Amino acid sequence: MTDPVIDQDSWRARVAALESDAVTAAVIVQCDLTWLRPGLLGLRNEIDQAVMKAQLRRGDGLTVDRVVLHSLPVESGATIGAFEEWQLRMSAAALLLCADGRPAPRIHRLILGGDQTSAPIPDMVEVLDNGDWTDHQRAGQALDIIHTVGATTPLTGYDMNLDGPFGDADPSIYM
Repeated sequence: MTDPVIDQDSWRARVAALESDAVTAAVIVQCDLTWLRPGLLGLRNEIDQAVMKAQLRRGDGLTVDRVVLHSLPVESGATIGAFEEWQLRMSAAALLLCADGRPAPRIHRLILGGDQTSAPIPDMVEVLDNGDWTDHQRAGQALDIIHTVGATTPLTGYDMNLDGPFGDADPSIYM
């Protein structure tokens, strides 16, 4: 089985749309294990930074829902270190935004069933631009999962140990 190819230019263009005042919401799904490969670290960081920058600039004018995996499938072969580091960074970023009184992206961790090896929805960035989703069907798929009781659990600062030996409960140390 080959890894899906992630069209980096398409992802960059869709995430860049978050800067537009006409965009009021976004759904970002990054559940494929390909995101944890070292070659995509740069793109993953760009996306994380673009989301945080848009939330800082746009404030209440932008709602972002992100869907990532809750935990790695048992036989995924993915690196646990990259997975944990990414979730820690997303959690710290959300805490920093909240500490400043700004809305943070809502991060939903998708819970896979014991026999599932992949997410039931495709990876995507869909934006609500002037009241219309870039792809109604895909956005609807992601929003349905987000709103299904028991399908996801939120990623919060309470889930992560941000009070390490040098952290002093200050999440900025992890950025």
